[in-house]
Amino acid sequence: MTVKTVESKGLALVVDDLAVNRQVLEALLKIEGYQTISAEDGAQAVQLYSERQPDIVFMDIGLPVMDGFEATVRIKALAGTLFVPVIFLSALSDGDALVKCIEAGGDDFLSKPFKQKILSAKIKAMERIRNLSRTVAMQYQKIERLHLLLLKEQIDAEQIYHRAITDDNITSQHINSLLRAVSTFSGDLLLTAECPDGTLYALLGDFTGHGLTAAVGVLPVAEVFRAMTAKGFSPPEILASINSKLHRLLPTGMFMTACFVAIDKDLQSVSIWNAGMPEVLILSTLTPDGQNTVVKHRVASQYLALGILKDADMEIAPARLGIATGDRVLLCSDGVTEATNSSGEEFGSVRYEQAATATQNSFQTVATALVVFCGEQSFNDDVSLVEIHCMPGLHQAGAE
Repeated sequence: MTVKTVESKGLALVVDDLAVNRQVLEALLKIEGYQTISAEDGAQAVQLYSERQPDIVFMDIGLPVMDGFEATVRIKALAGTLFVPVIFLSALSDGDALVKCIEAGGDDFLSKPFKQKILSAKIKAMERIRNLSRTVAMQYQKIERLHLLLLKEQIDAEQIYHRAITDDNITSQHINSLLRAVSTFSGDLLLTAECPDGTLYALLGDFTGHGLTAAVGVLPVAEVFRAMTAKGFSPPEILASINSKLHRLLPTGMFMTACFVAIDKDLQSVSIWNAGMPEVLILSTLTPDGQNTVVKHRVASQYLALGILKDADMEIAPARLGIATGDRVLLCSDGVTEATNSSGEEFGSVRYEQAATATQNSFQTVATALVVFCGEQSFNDDVSLVEIHCMPGLHQAGAE
């Protein structure tokens, strides 16, 4: 077994069915500082490469058992992303044969009879490419390790981040929600809480863009919402405070569209502030079998998104609407209505409403319709869908 020495440039594999050719080339390679191993057919060459992983291969074309083309293809496959130069040995000048050598994975040619100066020049050229390739491979592996580490840190941070935002949300069988992020961090948020007077507050927000940049404003919004709700502040006061904070924190061009829903404890009325979100639908099922679902009310955007103006006017009268037990409030981010299929067609508000009124299980029907419509097409924005059932037990105080 040949052992590489410190002085050696590496190990060369010489493949030729004629012993005299192998001997001549091996002698020349030793002058160049290479240790050598040899094979007399293609199959033996592949076996030797698998066992010894030589640094460079000199391959004849017309070989018994397996020709040089097939042997090169297999050696390149074994090498994978590692660059192992294969220099074809040939006296051929036929263009088709040379093209076939390149297609098989050959990196250069060495004509017979062999000449030391030409061999030396070709080896140096291959060594430069090989060394550069190995440097790039090492840098890629380093970057890949750092990427995996960063990804793990982001996932861990997102889990902490998510729990910090959602752990204090109301847990209720009457609130269904879907928040699907395009990347690790989501720029959408859902906050729910109950005021001291028993009014249920729900805030669905959607920051500009997605990912970590879009998520930077989520924590301050959650802090303001929870602190002010616990003290009994009104929705306009909470929205004004959130707007003020976002205006101070967010860079120019970044803002949060939002929808604030306040459902009275008696389940007789709901107040809705819509700041740049798709229409909020209040749905009612008119028949016991649940097949006749209609849009009882719809609330379009009334305000500018939060964070744009320093002193946005949130005192404009909200949409205060009458509701009845069994009605449902359906909200979504524009990630739902603007989701596209493989043809570039948007899901749109018409499909959204058709799915919402198809059955009394609007949340699941919309979610399913969206997935079917998009098919294999990836979502291009964070997707949020929320359905609140106006049923006894919705409010925590009423459930106790």
